[in-house]
Amino acid sequence: MRRLPSSLDELKGLRAAHWGRESTGRQAERFGPAAQREQRERAIEYYGMVDTGIGWQVAHSGRTIGTTSQFNDMLSRAGRDYDVLVVGYVSRFTRNLRTAVNAWHELHEAGAVLLFCDERALSSDESAWENSARETVEAEAFSRRLSRQVRKGYEAKIRDHADQGGGLLPVGFRRAGPHKLMEPDPATMPVAIRVWEMAADGSADSTIAAETGLTLWTVRGVLRSPLYEGRLRDGRATNFPAPIDVRVIEQARNCRTSRTRIGNRVRRNRTYPLTGKGPLVCDVCDKPIKGDTRGRRNGDKITVYRHNDAARCEGWPVRETPTAILEEQVAQLFMGAAPNRESAARIRAALARPVTAPDGLTVARLDAKLRALGNELGRADLSRSSAEIVAEIESARAERQRIAAVPVEQCAVDPDEALEWLASLGTLWRETSDEGRRHLAVGTFERLGVLAGPQRGSHRIVNVQVTAEAERRGLVLALPSSLGGHCGGRYWIRTSDLTDVNRAL
Repeated sequence: MRRLPSSLDELKGLRAAHWGRESTGRQAERFGPAAQREQRERAIEYYGMVDTGIGWQVAHSGRTIGTTSQFNDMLSRAGRDYDVLVVGYVSRFTRNLRTAVNAWHELHEAGAVLLFCDERALSSDESAWENSARETVEAEAFSRRLSRQVRKGYEAKIRDHADQGGGLLPVGFRRAGPHKLMEPDPATMPVAIRVWEMAADGSADSTIAAETGLTLWTVRGVLRSPLYEGRLRDGRATNFPAPIDVRVIEQARNCRTSRTRIGNRVRRNRTYPLTGKGPLVCDVCDKPIKGDTRGRRNGDKITVYRHNDAARCEGWPVRETPTAILEEQVAQLFMGAAPNRESAARIRAALARPVTAPDGLTVARLDAKLRALGNELGRADLSRSSAEIVAEIESARAERQRIAAVPVEQCAVDPDEALEWLASLGTLWRETSDEGRRHLAVGTFERLGVLAGPQRGSHRIVNVQVTAEAERRGLVLALPSSLGGHCGGRYWIRTSDLTDVNRAL
């Protein structure tokens, strides 16, 4: 590695390249880039560097600038095409501390350095390191504060005015008034109505685009937006009536749902009982498992449950498994939940007492948050500091303990109805459709954690978390102590009273 300049006095004769950044394309059209270029050109002339003419002007958020092709190109040419990367302002390089520190290291490894003109700070100058680091931290802190303020503003707009907040509006809407609230636009709404009517008549999206003069993605944006039926993205009603008749919307969606084309073949949408909104997840990384259909060499079709990131997760050495294997295990759980004389007596005795438990929904949300934070802390590409993540974990744990310590009385459940419901689960699962199975799985299981061994077909349910409603009906007490047959093994049941009950063979 070549020797790096240790002070500004050693920059004379070195090759300089330009780096400029604005957060958005609109900002890039204003005075920002000109001011940055003036700063850079003055510094290059003042310190006697050689202007190579190489430069990057990027319109991208500083928080994610490290993902752009320009940023990677800049790093790849360091030390080879230039010696000093000249940046007008510290905040114009990046607003992500991790990205900045990694870039400093890569530039130095390649034999190049960073020069921040506004602070007269050289990345290889030990005396300026503390100031550069402080400014970089402040750049990210400013971005985070701004993000929180914008988010709170959008939340207030949604709460007070039934408005979706930010983002582009689809065809047929505009923003008006002092609060810039969305409303139907009389000038363009007829075009949107025409799009929905053509879709309800069975026209393909490309045909609608050609006849209305809209782009294909604009047409799809119209047909996917809930605003036309008078709803926000979160399901709440808008502050204006639905501009499209509900019958037209339903007919259009039925036509589009029944027609999904791959090449010249028509594919009917398939329902996978344990995925979509279902409870199936990897027990190690907690990522949702997806349903898929693939072809065999003999031309047959097979449905599978698949881990989309199995290469990075040790929990699924075999990436996919036939749907029948896991659905059979769920069937055994339901069949085994049918009460016998002993379990019926135990369930009756439990339901005869007042039911008190912590707020299961809040606890479940906190559990999910803790799992997500744990996964984030274990990743190599952290977007924020470990201390910040650990602090959030401690806060969530404290909140979880507080909620768990305050039981609330729940509505009483009739023992006879609960026993009848438990006895019917197995039959319902065996005899209903895939869509019915999905509703049954979502209603009874909060989470089904699955692990796999190195062999095909080794996937098994190892962690069961029932919903609060299913627990109130005695499902935890009724579930079998083991999964029989080829599904054998041990699994855990997590209940809303925060007690892990070990179920083993």
